[in-house]
Amino acid sequence: MATEIHPTAVVHPEAELGVDVRVGPHTVIGPSVRIGDRNWIGPQVVIDGVTTIGSENRIIGQANIGGAPQDLSYEDEPTHLEVGDRNTIREFVTINRGTIKGGGSTRLGSDCLLMACSHVAHDCELGDRVVLANNVLLAGHVAVGHGAIINGAAAAHQFCTIGKYAYVGGLTRMIMDVPPFMIVEGHPAWSAPATRPKPCGTSARPFAASTAPASPATGSSSTSRTRGPRGWWGS
Repeated sequence: MATEIHPTAVVHPEAELGVDVRVGPHTVIGPSVRIGDRNWIGPQVVIDGVTTIGSENRIIGQANIGGAPQDLSYEDEPTHLEVGDRNTIREFVTINRGTIKGGGSTRLGSDCLLMACSHVAHDCELGDRVVLANNVLLAGHVAVGHGAIINGAAAAHQFCTIGKYAYVGGLTRMIMDVPPFMIVEGHPAWSAPATRPKPCGTSARPFAASTAPASPATGSSSTSRTRGPRGWWGS
């Protein structure tokens, strides 16, 4: 199907749009943006910078994708944002592109859900199937592993790593790394094996106790409060 652009949208002539793309009213797309096939972009979205978006994403209204990093050292360098496939990006989400000192790129994987008003700062790296609930704040250089779930209004300090399939409770303040497969909550955050039930009586992910990672300090999977290597976030 042909790409459809609302008459009130402003799409720069140098922007590249794939097939079957829908662009809603009053949306603005900059000159260095590349958008793949079958994307749905709602009203009043701004997509700027050197931004590449894959296919079959849904970007709901008022999101700001690829904006300049909120970093005082940034001097308008041509840094990047890369977005994968089949993501849902809800209202007022902000995703900033990278900085030179951080490697130049911010990356979002595929099949993620970013709920309303969540923020992904410069140089963050998010894996696949990540969920950010409403008002989650990720500072610069944060890495989030595949399948991690971060609940409402939680915030991660810059350079933190959140391991794969971790489950972060709402309003949690993360100032240290979060190991994979763990439940964390609190101010500051404390971690426990993901086999511990949540207060509602359900577990975050159906993992057996044997899959819980060992504590670097003790060699066991007992409850710990520890900072782990950034390698924990990976696939």
